[in-house]
Amino acid sequence: MPGVYADLRGFVLTHRPCTGPRHTNAGPPTVSGYRLSVVCGCGAEFNRWVTLDDADEDLLKSALLALEN
Repeated sequence: MPGVYADLRGFVLTHRPCTGPRHTNAGPPTVSGYRLSVVCGCGAEFNRWVTLDDADEDLLKSALLALEN
């Protein structure tokens, strides 16, 4: 089963050519993780619960930066 990073990277690559504003949000951390949400300019949404075991902050941040560029 792919992890959060692989799913997010796939979303970013698919929606990179889209136009319009993109919005990202990482909810407040809890003991079990946090909610990651990305809304593309085309209206597509990526929503995942990120557990602390799944969280590789550097990889997730690089994928989000790729979406913004």
